[in-house]
Amino acid sequence: MSLLFLFCLLLSSFNYVRSQNYPYDSTCNCTSISSNGNICLQYTCLTIKRVAQCFPGRSIVITENGLMKSLSDLKKGDRVLVMNKDNTLMYEPIEGFIHLKRDGLFDFLLINIKIDDHKNTTTSLFISLNHLIFLANDTELKSAIFASQLHVGDRIKYLHHNQIVAAKIESIYLTKEEGFYAPLTPSGTIIIDNVVVSNYATVSNHQLAHYVMNIYRWWTHLFGSNENNENVHWTLQLIERIVKWYGIEKFSQTSTFDGVFQVSGFL
Repeated sequence: MSLLFLFCLLLSSFNYVRSQNYPYDSTCNCTSISSNGNICLQYTCLTIKRVAQCFPGRSIVITENGLMKSLSDLKKGDRVLVMNKDNTLMYEPIEGFIHLKRDGLFDFLLINIKIDDHKNTTTSLFISLNHLIFLANDTELKSAIFASQLHVGDRIKYLHHNQIVAAKIESIYLTKEEGFYAPLTPSGTIIIDNVVVSNYATVSNHQLAHYVMNIYRWWTHLFGSNENNENVHWTLQLIERIVKWYGIEKFSQTSTFDGVFQVSGFL
């Protein structure tokens, strides 16, 4: 038994060192191995860089005319499909981008999902670690979680034939994609790669972030917005600091991203 333990420990250490060779802003340990000890089934990682990167340029939204459009081609005023708190699908205008960067490679989770009761239908979502996403059982869009908190087997909200259904997560990988974009809609939600997600990141409380972003909306209405701002707007930076400084998470069910996540592997 002790020899097996030492072998597993050595394997875990090897995978930790090997993870340093990947071009990612994270360090990872193998925390689950196959029965024969040859394959790492799960890595637990800690990201060094905790900047909100939201979605890559290749991610797709659905426009009001029924066409698909990549985020890299999306413009302010384009009307895209969202889901409101009453679970109603509707089209809303893009109010702008909280931040974006068109060039460069950035870390994202590649989440492979399978639609319940549709065994042959599989698809993928690219999303940053600290972006908020809704689980399938969140009927009122009140309990968004960080994408980093997703696990294999979890179910998320997926658009299938104009209906929202549950889709099961089959695997999660860490990967690199071009650019990052954070589109903003009036409802605070958007459907990206057919998955219902929040507009917000970094702070776990979707509703609180939505209320605070009304300050941003008021500001841009009066003074306009910088469509090429790479940094998260000061309003969300402020709420993150308030949560940390005053311990708001103790009574508002709010927390900030801790940098920990789990993946099946690296691409």
